[in-house]
Amino acid sequence: MRFRSGIGEGLALPMLLLAAALPVRSQVERVSLTTTGISCGVCAAVSELHFRRMPGVESVAISLAKESIVIVYKPIANFSPHWIREVLQPLDVGILLFRISARGHIQEEGGKLFFIAGNDKFVVPPSGNSQLLLRAANVRIEGVVNDRADPVELKIMSISAIKP
Repeated sequence: MRFRSGIGEGLALPMLLLAAALPVRSQVERVSLTTTGISCGVCAAVSELHFRRMPGVESVAISLAKESIVIVYKPIANFSPHWIREVLQPLDVGILLFRISARGHIQEEGGKLFFIAGNDKFVVPPSGNSQLLLRAANVRIEGVVNDRADPVELKIMSISAIKP
């Protein structure tokens, strides 16, 4: 890389190294909900309207036939099972399952494994491949969230390394 001015000549290599070291965007990107009770058009329309007003929601898709909801988040948004439950509770819509797709990393704290996706943090219950999880710096996961546990648990269904 060549610069005409003397200012940038010494910066090319450090800038490239810095860019390579930056973390991959980390966050919960999509949430798929399996629900009960979202079988009428009015409930679906009201739910969709409320979800679209939630901070960070990019899109919402509701299937009455499958009684499912898919929420896609904008970059840097936070996932909040509590907010999702608050939207659905007045409509008597229950949530059977939260399934997330996210980018982040695994870290160990106090003998427990955690998946960190932006500002969202999930404890990963012990499994036979727990040590393998620690080897990947940046990962994409698909998993099932138990928001009734404290801290919130994430059962990882699939995991793959992401190149920075």
